[in-house]
Amino acid sequence: MMPTDQPSIADDPLEVVDQVDEAALAEVMRVVPLGAGVLAGAAVALLVIGYLVIYLLVFLPRGTVG
Repeated sequence: MMPTDQPSIADDPLEVVDQVDEAALAEVMRVVPLGAGVLAGAAVALLVIGYLVIYLLVFLPRGTVG
């Protein structure tokens, strides 16, 4: 743990060096949301496929209840 009497370097925004290339940042921000959308779509597709498998293999063979 840090003693409370020693300030962090992040407390002074002028001391924190930001070495982010704007072109690289723009490229990352173009690609990353696409990957997140693909990942979310794949997760939803797997859930739907799982639901359909359970419906087709468990509920339909039982027939109607009642």
